[in-house]
Amino acid sequence: MPVRRRASKARPDEAKAWMMFMQSGHDFFDELVDAGVVEDRHYVPRDLAETTWRRIGNDVLAYMEEFYRGYHPPERPIWAEREFGPPGQAKRRAGR
Repeated sequence: MPVRRRASKARPDEAKAWMMFMQSGHDFFDELVDAGVVEDRHYVPRDLAETTWRRIGNDVLAYMEEFYRGYHPPERPIWAEREFGPPGQAKRRAGR
């Protein structure tokens, strides 16, 4: 019997709202403000960005792949990958 693919727990528009921030580290187009995630696009808490990256980072990368289909994609690693590591990985602790 084939393995059934689980639906993502992320809301469909969540990856879209976070894409630019995860790509560059800035919310240039107020997408996070419009989605109600933050009130000021100039201040996105780093811990919020990191926990979101760990939770939906793979969805953001999949959305980016679809978004840039037919165009030149951004260089990898993107900002979130450089800052927080690969998506879905647990936070590294000192001494481990």
